[in-house]
Formats: sequence, C-alpha cells, structure tokens
Amino acid sequence: MVSSVWKRLAVLGWLVAVLAWWGGTAWLARQPAPLAIRLTNPAFAAGLLWTVVVAAWLIVRGARNRRLMLFRAAAAALAGFACLLVFEAAAAAGLIDFHTIRTLLAGDIDERSIAFRNDHELSFRRPAHAHTSGRPRSNMAEMFNLPIRSPYVQTFSTDGRGFRNAVDLTSADVALIGDSYIEGAYVSDEETAAVRLQERLGRPVVNLGVSGYGSLQEAKVLEKYAVPLHPKLVAWFFFEGNDFDDDQAFENSMAYERGVPPPVDAPAAPAQKWRGFVDRSFTNNAFMQLRNWLDFLIPNGIDSFGWFHDRDGALHRMYFYDFYATRTLEEYEVQRFEATKAAFRRGAEICRQHGIRLVAVYIPIKFRVYGNLCTYPSGSPCVRWKPWPLEARFAAFTRAAGIEFLSLTAPMHRAGASGHVVYAPEDSHWSAEGHRLVAGEIAKLIGE
Repeated sequence: MVSSVWKRLAVLGWLVAVLAWWGGTAWLARQPAPLAIRLTNPAFAAGLLWTVVVAAWLIVRGARNRRLMLFRAAAAALAGFACLLVFEAAAAAGLIDFHTIRTLLAGDIDERSIAFRNDHELSFRRPAHAHTSGRPRSNMAEMFNLPIRSPYVQTFSTDGRGFRNAVDLTSADVALIGDSYIEGAYVSDEETAAVRLQERLGRPVVNLGVSGYGSLQEAKVLEKYAVPLHPKLVAWFFFEGNDFDDDQAFENSMAYERGVPPPVDAPAAPAQKWRGFVDRSFTNNAFMQLRNWLDFLIPNGIDSFGWFHDRDGALHRMYFYDFYATRTLEEYEVQRFEATKAAFRRGAEICRQHGIRLVAVYIPIKFRVYGNLCTYPSGSPCVRWKPWPLEARFAAFTRAAGIEFLSLTAPMHRAGASGHVVYAPEDSHWSAEGHRLVAGEIAKLIGE
C-alpha cells in the first residue's frame, strides 16, 4: 500500500515537473529581454524531449508486460529515427524541400501559379496571365514565425507580360516602376498604387513593379516595357532597404548566365550550404511549424516592435526589421550606390530622348516613418536605432543629375503622426491606405 502511494506520488511529481517546465517556458517566451528570446526555442525543444521521455516512461511503467512495451517503444524510436535520417538525407541532397512543403500545407494561398520564372534578360519575372487568391502570410510573419495572415482575401493577377495589371495595355499616361512596393506585396489587385492613381486620374496607369527587382533590372524595364507605352510620366521608385542587394544579386545571376562560374573557394560557402540545408530540413520545419501552432501558448519572441495608436485609438503592434533600421554606409553600400546612380542616369537619358518626364521616388523603410511614433517595451533595441543617411545622399545625387525627385518620407511620416496606418503593422510593405497615399502624391506631381 505504501509502495503504491509512493509510485503514484512519483508519477505525479514527474507530471508536475513537466508542467512546471512548460509554464516556465511560456513565461520566458513573454519576456522582451534578448536573452529570454534566444533561450525560448532551446527551452521549447528541451520541453518536447522531456515530455516524450516522461510519456514513454509512464506508458512502459503502466503496461502489464513492461518488457514487451519497452521493446515496442524502442522499436518505434528506432523506426522514427531511421525515417528522420532518410528525410534529412533527402533534404541535404536537395531532393526534398520541406520548407516549401510546409508553406503549401500550412497556407491557404497557393503561390505556385505566380512563382517567378527564369528570364535571360531580367534574371526572373512573373508568368503571364497568372492568378491566385487567398489570405497570405506577411513577410514578417514568415521571418519571425508568427501565426499572422492577411485579415482579408487578396487576389494577385498578371497581364500578358507578367506585370500586375488587370488588362494588357498598349499605352499609358503614367508608368510606375519599382519592386515589391509598386507590384503591391500584401495588398489585393484593386488596392495597388497604380490602380488607385488610375482611378484618380481617369487615365491609364501601368504597373511595372516586380518584387525583388533592383535599379539595374528596373532600368531595363523602363527601356523595354515603359517607353513603348509612350507615357507622359515615369515614376521610378527606389527602396532604401534592399535595392542595393537586389542589384548585386542580379549582377551575380547575369554573370552565371554568361557562363562565369561561382567562386569555388568562397569562405562563406560552407555556411551558406548549412543554412540552405537547415532551411530545407524536416526537423527544423517540423519544429517551426509546431512553434507556429502553439504561438498562442508560447509566443515566438520578438524584440523589434513598437506600439502605435491609430487615429481611432486602436493599438497596433508595429514590427520592424533590424537589418533595415541598423544598416550603415560601408564600402559595399558605397560601391552599390554608384551602380544605382549609373542606372538612374541611363534611365534619365532614355526618358529625355523620348520626351518623358522622369521622377525618382524614394521609398523609406518602415522604421524611418514610424520609429519615433511608437512606444517600446523596456529594454527594446529599437530605441537605439537610427536610419542611415542614404536619403540625403540620394536626393543630392538626383539634384546633381538633373532628375526630378520625390521623397515619400515626409508625407508618410505626417500621415503616421496623424494616426494613419500606411505600412501594414505585421509586414514591411505599405498597407492599402499607404498605396492610396502614394497615388495621391503622384497625382499632385501631375497637377490633378
């Protein structure tokens, strides 16, 4: 009798210990301190392992034939481990990408129909006459593994040339050229700046934005696709966050296109291979999906956010990318800026030859607009961030080159200060309201 009581107390003790671990992990996940954020995933993984071990021990202990149950548990563990090795070997060889599988199984929008195709001139482009719809995850939800999706169904459609237009245009009064901001990431077809501008002007406006394009690709788009439409105005958008990097990626891909082999002795190659394997890994993707499902109990910790009150008094959690907000002008950025300048000079000359008015439009990162409009948790690194001085240098370049310049920083900051949400709180891109604001700024240039 006493022995039975002690056994029950031992079982209860193990269960209490497991529950206490999970309770501590849940508490840790809610702490904004960087150390707590770094420790949450290891604590979660340890909790999983401990829970499985305790569950197996309880099952074996409670079985009538403990030896048989122990054998079955060991066999199941070995079989599971063998399957795991097969999955990881396939991922390491590049035969299976579990990240893609997870994206398709977990999401309710199928992006395969609009996925990029290889292009010998532009490196990549959208397919023609493609269409999809659904509630996509925001880019920050994907980055931070958050269970956040668009609150409404979005459609994404392309024209016969792979650009995001409802119909194939043979002429346009205005052409908008840029990257994902102009293409309209995280908004629906009818909400893009091009559509809103066309509604305001009552004249055709063509959307020539493509996600992931930099100034070098956009210069080619201007010459090959904008000029034949005979626009009166071309608004060419430059995004300070990653256009330099997109240009570098384009140059690399075009070098490989011409038969230039990648460097075989690059120091970062092993690390890149490892990151690629981790991204494809079954174990990593299964773990991250489980973390995503249980986010309501044990949140994925993020310290790069602030609280913003909109004009209706609603409180928004504004997420930011630290690698945008903490970037500095180093040798690499200075070199890339020279390539950007050359692209814009070339585009300006093309526009002058064809009698087209060109306006270079500066897109600020989200933190430049909302950084000083938010309140932050204690210890947040955001309070120490200061955006780099690229905008002033870009404006000086356009003045020297005789290119008309428009910065969206001031109008967007004014809108934010008035309580408007012009960037999606959970995404790095403009909201539908932001696209309306941009359309309004371009309309002012035209003299609407």
